[in-house]
Amino acid sequence: MNLNDTDLNLFIAFEVIYNERNLTKAGEVLGITQPAVSNALSRLRDLFDDELFVRTSKGMVPTTVAQNIAKDIKEGLNIFRSTISDSSTFIPETARTTFKISMGDTSSYRLLPKLFKALGKKAPEIDFISYLTPRRETPRELAAGNIDFSIDPPIHTESTLMHSKLFEDNYVLMVRRDHPIAKKKKIGLEDYLDLSHLLISERSTGMGHVDISLFKLGLTRRIALRAQHLLLAPHVLGNTDLALTSTKSFARANNLKTFDLPFKVDPLVLHLYWHETKQNDPANKWVRELILKSYG
Repeated sequence: MNLNDTDLNLFIAFEVIYNERNLTKAGEVLGITQPAVSNALSRLRDLFDDELFVRTSKGMVPTTVAQNIAKDIKEGLNIFRSTISDSSTFIPETARTTFKISMGDTSSYRLLPKLFKALGKKAPEIDFISYLTPRRETPRELAAGNIDFSIDPPIHTESTLMHSKLFEDNYVLMVRRDHPIAKKKKIGLEDYLDLSHLLISERSTGMGHVDISLFKLGLTRRIALRAQHLLLAPHVLGNTDLALTSTKSFARANNLKTFDLPFKVDPLVLHLYWHETKQNDPANKWVRELILKSYG
């Protein structure tokens, strides 16, 4: 086997093809065309004198040879990436770089003000781009380096993703302070179902977290308004008789009257995700630790 200075890119291509099992998707991750991926695979086949991946109805299935070398290639690439990361110096006070983070409206509301207050004191030249990546695309976007972090519920199971628990809070019912039910000390299930509700959801259809819990009880509530952005909620609640079921911390921050829910709803749990190749990167490590401290 003759190696040269272009073979590192071939091994990177092998790793992505092995993970994606699809040449088109591999091209998207690598940022190259599908023909370029096919060309890389052809060179890999020559290099190892094996087909490596066989096209089937279920995608590109790795051969025995590919399965045998996959772990060594992954470990070798990780060592190489870690060596580069560890050799670089990160000085927050003078660093000029941009990080991309995927998160929804609620997390943006909670994190960004505190994060940028901290950055202004410790790393004034670090910038952020915040936008929401569809959850099914998050592992691929992190692997491709298109985003540096993602804030999501603990639903991602890919072994290449690192994560740490970021936040947990209980759901409560909230209304304006002078709402007709505000004088009550607690509410029952009938009280809850008699209300008209505001639902904040990034999707235009489908049941929310709370509605799934009600559905399990054979119950439904009236959603009078379904909206996308949480920042709208205090203005709607302050001027209507609508009620919102959200986290206790959100109600406290907006001076809203709260009631414990008369049925069981699992708490909101969020994790911060990053890719394993960034685990030892000094800049990524410093920023994610700041995110973990700032969220809350």
